[in-house]
Amino acid sequence: MPRPPAHAPDHFIAMVGEIVGNEWSPPSVPNWPVNFTRTAADRALTVYPDRKNSRIVFTMAAVTAPDWRCHAKYTPDLAGHDDIDSWLADGDLDAVADALGVVVRRLIDQPLPEPVTPHPGPVGRELEQLAKHAQELARLTAQFAAGLIRAEPVADAASRITRLAQLAEQSATRVDELRGPATARTAGRL
Repeated sequence: MPRPPAHAPDHFIAMVGEIVGNEWSPPSVPNWPVNFTRTAADRALTVYPDRKNSRIVFTMAAVTAPDWRCHAKYTPDLAGHDDIDSWLADGDLDAVADALGVVVRRLIDQPLPEPVTPHPGPVGRELEQLAKHAQELARLTAQFAAGLIRAEPVADAASRITRLAQLAEQSATRVDELRGPATARTAGRL
């Protein structure tokens, strides 16, 4: 059974609200993650505690395209507190208001990354496929290495890595073929 979301401290929400200003709408429900929105600018600021790393994470995204985002993090001094939640609830947030203000304002002022547009044509499609193979190879290789460290069976993982490497080689060969001879692309460069 999922546990109910923890309530964000009102003082923390008010402090972030003062930092972002009246142009931003505060969250309607004070639960983590806390979301401030600025509809006129197509922006959403999401704030939540990263309990594992004892820090606060700020994410700026476009409301209409939430995949375009920037992140900022603030790690407070938890001296005298058991965890980030107790610091948020009982800590002296006013003492860190200026530092949080700098983090949040820099994030708000930062332009969002441009969306990655797919490459048109056969070279672009092959490049996208090659990038997917490379990402999957990295993931499988990390799992393989972890299996080695934990003394788990790794033959199946090695087989999958080999097969994926062969697919990546085929995609890379196709990309090179579609691009044409390397001498034509590098002419004039040292």
